[in-house]
Amino acid sequence: MKIATGTAGGKIILLGEHFAVNGCHAIALAISNKSVVEITPLDKISFHTKVGGTIPKLTNKAISNILEAMNIKDKFNVELKGDLPTVGGLGSSAAFCVSLTRALANYYGLKLTNEKINEIAYKGELAFHGNPSGLDNTIATYGGAIKFRRNPAGNKFEQLKLNMPLHFVLGLTGISSPTSKMVAKVQEFKAKNEQLFQKLFDQAQELVSDGSTILESENPDLELIGKLMNKNQELLRAIGVSTKENEEVIKIMLEESALGAKITGGGGGGTCLALVKDKSHADKIILKLKKSGFKALYSVFSPSRKV
Repeated sequence: MKIATGTAGGKIILLGEHFAVNGCHAIALAISNKSVVEITPLDKISFHTKVGGTIPKLTNKAISNILEAMNIKDKFNVELKGDLPTVGGLGSSAAFCVSLTRALANYYGLKLTNEKINEIAYKGELAFHGNPSGLDNTIATYGGAIKFRRNPAGNKFEQLKLNMPLHFVLGLTGISSPTSKMVAKVQEFKAKNEQLFQKLFDQAQELVSDGSTILESENPDLELIGKLMNKNQELLRAIGVSTKENEEVIKIMLEESALGAKITGGGGGGTCLALVKDKSHADKIILKLKKSGFKALYSVFSPSRKV
């Protein structure tokens, strides 16, 4: 029986999430944790995984969307593997969509460009998030580091040139909150507080601008990046997407000397992100989080990692 696989990495948003939905730039980095999708022909669409936290109904819809976008009438058993947790903030649904698109392309021997893969994967993302910015599927497709901007006429992004690895701790709150729900909450906040939201938006745009300049410098000052992350978290608190669980995880991270800590992704629980000095530093923070009842893992951005 013919088997085909596809792979894509997860992501973190270093700066700019939620504001990106409204046209602000955002900086996203591909991380070392990956989604691996394996497909085999079947007489119906079937999805299996041992990775916890998936929502079969949404996943099956995403599979159908991708098959339709690729004009494929065949049916498959789709199995999700890999070490990317399916929790909020790490781009797991986008990584799944990109992995599935690549698996199907490999199955049929299609030579798809990254641009086409990204376009197809976005159709899958619609099943999960309703109105996604497009950032997650873009970073899952292209990897590396990108500065992204949503645009009604076509999303824009540029690859950032980083010359050093970045080390992170991913702290899992254990609270699941669909990104679409949090995006709707922020849009409601915006509608009720237009002037305040614009002020916060402008601050977020400035953080992203400063962050991209620092990251692309010859010797990036990671302490400055950490301070920008902390300021970004203040903005996320202001628009109401940070829960007490998010705040507790972030407090532990900072108490253990994280350079910066914030929500990554939708918030309302999900995942928190800490920038750390190295793996040894990460291990100390992970131990403290686990002692406090939270799951946590180490991840790294590597400028040399290929998609």
